[in-house]
Amino acid sequence: MGKRIAAVVLVLCLSLSGCALKKEEEDATLLGRAAKLGEELALLTVDGREVPAWRYLYWLAFTCDQIREKYKDSGLTLDWEAPVSGGTLADYAKDQALANTALYATVENWAVRYGCVLSETERAALVKTWEEQSAAHGGEEAYLKELAALGLDRVRAEELTEVGMLYAKLYNLCLTEGSELSGLLDGTDSLTVDRILISAGEDREAAREKAAEVFSRLNGAEDPAAAFPVLAAEGDDAAGPRTLLPGDGTLPQALEEAAKALEEGQFSGILESEEGFSILRRLASQGEALAGEAFDRLLQETAEGALVQTTADYDRLDAASFDKALTELRETEE
Repeated sequence: MGKRIAAVVLVLCLSLSGCALKKEEEDATLLGRAAKLGEELALLTVDGREVPAWRYLYWLAFTCDQIREKYKDSGLTLDWEAPVSGGTLADYAKDQALANTALYATVENWAVRYGCVLSETERAALVKTWEEQSAAHGGEEAYLKELAALGLDRVRAEELTEVGMLYAKLYNLCLTEGSELSGLLDGTDSLTVDRILISAGEDREAAREKAAEVFSRLNGAEDPAAAFPVLAAEGDDAAGPRTLLPGDGTLPQALEEAAKALEEGQFSGILESEEGFSILRRLASQGEALAGEAFDRLLQETAEGALVQTTADYDRLDAASFDKALTELRETEE
């Protein structure tokens, strides 16, 4: 994430008795014990918002679990020291967890900026949601046990749920005409397209011939507009119609420029790119879906550009050691 600055560690003068320290260790969840950190300690800040250690550790555990599952499914041996772009696999896990942490903190920062707070009715819904989730997991005791394996209790689980509810309120605000947030989306240069793709594969010339055949079928169709989605479904692009935002990487740049030149309802000729041969059709903008995509992109860009300051505790944290300790603790707790 850009603009990350390692903060100078603050010297905290704490007067804690041995008993207090022992109690803190006993009260710590699996996350704090695996990281050997105080879970309420401010581990980093995102645009000035302090983030307690448990929040980041939750996302680190989540990321490590995902990576572990992918390696297991592929039959590969997990090696946290394996080199990846910019560092090791362990470094990648830390960065991904930091990105998720920054995104959640950005939602909270936006909620403050745009005056989004949960109503009493919405807070009451949290209680109902808890009861429903508990019932779905075999009762409150069983549900709490499942959450404990994730390093959560009821308070923390509901705190994360609240962030999701704030996101929904912000999204609705962006759709409210005349609101301050909707103004950020004004003038978004976008377009909606569908695509027929014939992948180049190992035989580009064969793919070129197939693309020409498909294009001939499209032009010869009695209703090309109706034929296009049928031919697209037969092709190699399963995404279906999508809204493009400038430079979002959804399509190669050359294809994006070609799409911009089309009139609504018009389809292109055969366009060649590294992945194969495409035929594009420009569609009417998708209204609310477009605003939603623009909102998500703007939120993501804000999170990626946030000023994130980390403490020395964060800098010392090793994802491989954390994952190993967490795995052992989970096995012990079972």
